[in-house]
Amino acid sequence: MLGRVLGDSLDWLRRMRRSQHTDQEIAFLLQEAASGTAIATICATAHVSIGTFYRWRRRFGGLSPAGVTRLGDVERENARLRSEVMSLRQALLASASAGRERGSPPRATPMPGSAGPATGFRGGHASVGRYAGLRTAT
Repeated sequence: MLGRVLGDSLDWLRRMRRSQHTDQEIAFLLQEAASGTAIATICATAHVSIGTFYRWRRRFGGLSPAGVTRLGDVERENARLRSEVMSLRQALLASASAGRERGSPPRATPMPGSAGPATGFRGGHASVGRYAGLRTAT
């Protein structure tokens, strides 16, 4: 049931329209605009709207076609590393929950640099600055 629900919620992603232009073609069109060709002319010949052109410009900036290829490689590597971190985190959480099930009590670690007991918020050990009067230890 859960897999079916998740599959249905991601169905829109599979139906999304893919770009008719490769990243290198987009970079070439952006270079044409930088060289002085009118943006309306570029958009008409590429069959894209002016809004799409400016979205490409915001995404790719002044990258060359080689830079766009490198950007794609970095994005793919970033996605792979994120999924690896998520799988490692899930494994760590699973091992921690298995340790709690065996009877070991959860450890309470004080915040680094705090002399007293940890307060309930981040940075509670250093109540200085603009909102120091509003912070109270609970």
